Amino acid sequence: MNSNKNPVALITGANGGMGRVICQQLLLSGYRVILSCRPHGNGPGFCQSLICTYGRERVDLLEMDLSSFDSVRKAAGLLMEKEKRIDVLINNAGMLGWKAEVSEKAYEMHNTVNCLAPMLFTWLVKPILTEESRVVNTVSVMLRFGKIPDFFPYPPEKFNRFERYSCSKLALTLISLRLAELWKEEKIWVNMADPGIVNTPIIKLHKWIDPLTDVLFRPVIRQAPRGASTAVFLAMDPSVNGKTGTLFRDCKPLRLPARISAHTDADRVWSFFITLCTYGNQQ
Repeated sequence: MNSNKNPVALITGANGGMGRVICQQLLLSGYRVILSCRPHGNGPGFCQSLICTYGRERVDLLEMDLSSFDSVRKAAGLLMEKEKRIDVLINNAGMLGWKAEVSEKAYEMHNTVNCLAPMLFTWLVKPILTEESRVVNTVSVMLRFGKIPDFFPYPPEKFNRFERYSCSKLALTLISLRLAELWKEEKIWVNMADPGIVNTPIIKLHKWIDPLTDVLFRPVIRQAPRGASTAVFLAMDPSVNGKTGTLFRDCKPLRLPARISAHTDADRVWSFFITLCTYGNQQ
């Protein structure tokens, strides 16, 4: 990874629907882009296609599996060995699973992939987030339906994929708000992007419902470019300088209700997260 003067952006989930759009938009705007993708996926192929268009000095790949804290720690270490700064970090990767799963450390998988792992990565690479760096965390309209359970696996018979997704996005929002407050004096801006309901592969229903979805639902939901537009805005727009701890949708700030901004479980979530960051993986 070279040391030219292009601003540097890292995007997780870079080879997904919105991730691809975000990468393209930042490259077109002069950024050097680091694609963070899962190992063994189509990330290397997408990265190579961007290299062919924009040049090797503008594009790089960082493999990271967000279901594994060990992979996150390794990726953060590799990044800091190679990079002096990150100007924009967009935590775009996410999952909406089909069944009850736990990560290698026995945490519920949605909370791991959508919240704990990306926030751990953000915490670990903080030494190369410089003044005026921007962190953009992709949340969801579903966060308003979330509750904060403990982070351990649920009995399979109680699994509901949308409930688990909502909980993970609420937890991500609560941690984002604390990071924004903590890093404000250092002028590291942490904001949240709600892309709306976007037509990407993450939205997939049972096979007997999905054909109906394709006919009735997908034509009226957002396409990836519109879904990605708020994250791109938060990454680049000069008006965002000095703004932190704010949720945006359609490139406009939204007021969080007090039940979220002053959530009764915010301290518990933050304490859990800090313990994870400070003392390693809890058992």
